Amino acid sequence: MKRLYYHVLLLAAMLPLSVMAQSVTYNHDESVMNQFTIGETGAGSFTPDWYYDVLHKNYRNGAMMTNKQFFRSQMNLTLYQEVPHAEALDSALTERMRVEAKNIADRTPGLTDIAWQVERGKIESKLSVLKGNIERITLEGGSAHSYTTWLERYNAINGGLQAVRDAYMPQGKRKEQYLAIYKDILLKNTEVCEYILYLRKLKEVKNNSGSAPAPHRANITTICRSAHGRWKVAMAAGGGIGE
Repeated sequence: MKRLYYHVLLLAAMLPLSVMAQSVTYNHDESVMNQFTIGETGAGSFTPDWYYDVLHKNYRNGAMMTNKQFFRSQMNLTLYQEVPHAEALDSALTERMRVEAKNIADRTPGLTDIAWQVERGKIESKLSVLKGNIERITLEGGSAHSYTTWLERYNAINGGLQAVRDAYMPQGKRKEQYLAIYKDILLKNTEVCEYILYLRKLKEVKNNSGSAPAPHRANITTICRSAHGRWKVAMAAGGGIGE
């Protein structure tokens, strides 16, 4: 209890000291005020004049022309001249933002890929046919190496297709790539079908090699006369001269 009493007395004694410490003393110095005014606005005069004339003559002569207000005015004028350029730049960037927003909506892959939704059915259908023909290579007597080679071609087409689907490109360009891939699938499918037919014919030749009849020797004279006759007919049809 006594300790609390002492604490209260100590605080009461320190209160006048804290109030005195927060008091403000104002002393006006006209010479300092004049120097501050000249430095800010260029108005006024230095006092005492003899002091600046003897010790700070260069500063006194140039202070009025190098005040802060002078530089502020110059900066405001420069910034005001930049306003039309800034507005033009803002308008250009705003327009560019609109264009780029359309580009993002057009080029971003995913649900907005309208070209894939249109071409998807026929591409996947022909890919399925190509895969089925590749699987028949070994059944028709093809080697494992041939099968692996054609499977790599099939995987390359799938990889290219996925790259186009994931790419950031316009819809028109994306559609061109899908059509190019579709043509490549058709070409590869034709080639693998020709290869399968070749394997079948090769198998037939091997199976019939023992019972095949002797080859018929062609008459060279007959072949030449027939070819010459076809040539004369073609020349006549094309407007050429006979004989």
